[in-house]
Amino acid sequence: MAHVNLPSTLSVAQWEKLKAPKTPATKLPDELKQLTKLHLALKWDDFDAARLKTADDIEAGQDKLRAAEKAAIKALRSQAETVAAAAADYETKAKADKSVPKDLVAAANAIAKAARVYAAEVAEAVDAARQALQDKAGKLQADKGDEVDPKQLQQLKAKLLAAMATVRKQQSPRPMRFLIVRGKVNAALALAYAVGTAQEKQLKACLPNEGPYKVIKDKTAEVIWEQKAVTLVSDRVPAGLLKKVQLWMKKTLKLNVRLRLRASSGEVEETEGEDLSESDLKTATEQARQGITKQAVAARLAGLQAGIQAAVQAAKAAPAKSEIPALVTQVAKLVGAGSLGEADELIDEIEVLLEGDGHEADNDSETDNEADEVETTEDAPARPAAKAAPGDDETRAAFTRRLSALQARIKQALAGASAARVKPLSDGVTQAAKVGRYADANRLLDALEPLLDQGSKAGGGEAARAQALEAWKTRRAAAVSSLKAVATQVAAAKHASSAKAVIELQAVIKNLTPEPASLQQVKDLKRWLADDDVVTDVCELAEDIRTPLLGALDQLHDAIAA
Repeated sequence: MAHVNLPSTLSVAQWEKLKAPKTPATKLPDELKQLTKLHLALKWDDFDAARLKTADDIEAGQDKLRAAEKAAIKALRSQAETVAAAAADYETKAKADKSVPKDLVAAANAIAKAARVYAAEVAEAVDAARQALQDKAGKLQADKGDEVDPKQLQQLKAKLLAAMATVRKQQSPRPMRFLIVRGKVNAALALAYAVGTAQEKQLKACLPNEGPYKVIKDKTAEVIWEQKAVTLVSDRVPAGLLKKVQLWMKKTLKLNVRLRLRASSGEVEETEGEDLSESDLKTATEQARQGITKQAVAARLAGLQAGIQAAVQAAKAAPAKSEIPALVTQVAKLVGAGSLGEADELIDEIEVLLEGDGHEADNDSETDNEADEVETTEDAPARPAAKAAPGDDETRAAFTRRLSALQARIKQALAGASAARVKPLSDGVTQAAKVGRYADANRLLDALEPLLDQGSKAGGGEAARAQALEAWKTRRAAAVSSLKAVATQVAAAKHASSAKAVIELQAVIKNLTPEPASLQQVKDLKRWLADDDVVTDVCELAEDIRTPLLGALDQLHDAIAA
C-alpha cells in the first residue's frame, strides 16, 4: 500500500506561525494535532501487498485492513472531515472580522481543501490496497498448484492423533465417528465426535485437484481401539479403501498407524503399522488444542444457533436438552478466559445433546442414503450396504401423517404472536425431514405441539416466559463473548482510537440487561438496540449482534405480554 502523506498544509506548526495575536476562537489547532496523531499511528505497511510474501501474510494483511477500516482508518477519515469543517468555520468568521489578516483567511481555506483531498486520498489508498491484496492472494493461489498448506496438514494430523488418543483411552462416553474423502488417487480420514461439512472441506483441501470426490461416512458406526489398532466398526466402507487411507497418511502426514475395519459380520481388514506412543499422542492433543482459534469456536457456535434455539424451546418436553443454555454460557466464559480447547470440547457436548440420540450432527447437505455415498475400489467390490433398520418406513409414515395433521395449526401459529417461538422448531422439523431424520423430526414436533396449543390460549404462561428468558440469556452470552473478544483485539492494536472503541464496546455490554423482568424493560432494550448509534458502531466494528438480540427480545415481549 502506497503511503498517504500528510501535507504540510495540515501541520499545526505551520498554522501557528501564521496566527495573529487576536483571531476568531477556533479548535482548529487541536483538530490538526489529532489528525497528525491518528495519521502517525496508522501502520500503513501492514496493508502493503508488496511487503507480504506468503498466503498467511496476505490473509493477515486483509484481516488487519478490514479491522483498520472499522477503527483506525475510519477515525482518520472522520478526523480529516472534522478538520475541514473547523477550517471552513474559521474562514467564515475571519472574513466577517476585518481585523483578521488575509493570509489567515487564505490559510484556513487551504486547510479545508487539503483536508478533503487527504480524506479522499486515504479512501483511494484503502481501495487500492484491498485490490492489491486480493490480486496477490490470487497469484499465490495460482502459483501454489498442487501444494497443500503445511499448517493445514499439521492441524489435521494433530486432530487425528488427538482423536486416536481419546479412542485408545476408551474413556469417552461419546462415540467417535469417522469420515473418509476419496479423490482420484488418495483417500483421507477424519475422526471426530461429529463429522460433517467442516471435516469434509478440510479433507478436500488436503487432496487438491483430485475431484470429483466421494464422501464415505456411516452415521451409526463407531471408531474403537481394538487389537492394538484404530478400528472402524462399519459395513459402509468398501474393501481395500482402508489401505489407501493408510498410504495417504504415511505419505502426506508422515504417520504410520495400524488401522482395522470390522464389519458386523465379523469380517476384518487390517493394515500394517506402528503402535501409537503415549508421548506422540499427548503432544498431538496439546497441538490440536493450540490450533483452535476464537474465530473457529465462534463459527461452530454460530452454526448451531438454530438448533440451540429449538432446544431451548424444547427444554420442557425433553429435560436433557435444558443443559444446553448453561453449556453455551459456559462456552462463552471459557472463550473469555482463553480456554479455547475446553470450549471446543463443550461444543462437542452441545452437538451430541442437540442430536439427542448420540449420533453426530449432520451439518452437510448430503442425504442419509449411505449406499449412494460409497464408491467401490478398483481392486475389490464394496461390502453390501447394511439394510435399513426395521421400522424406518413406519417411522417415516407416522411422521408424515402427524405433520399433515398439524400443518394448518403450524401455518396459523407462524402468522400469529407466537411466531418467534414456533419458527425455529418448524424450520428444524423441515430440515430434519429433508435429510431423512424422521425420529429427530418427531422429537421436534413433540416440542412444537405444546406451543401450538399455547397459541390458542392466553399465552404460554410462566413456562413460555422462562423459555423466552433463556433464549435471551443464550443470545446475550454469545454477544457478550464476541464483544469482549473484539475489545481485547482493539486494545492490543493500540491505535489512537482504541480507547474510545473499547469504551463503546464496554458500554454496550453494560447495557445488555442480563434478565429483563418487566415489559417496560424489554421495550426499552428493544428501542435502545434498534436506534442507538453506539450499537450501530459496535455492529460495524465487530459483528451484527443487533438482529439475534432483537429476535430474542421480540419473543420475550410476546411471552410477558401474553
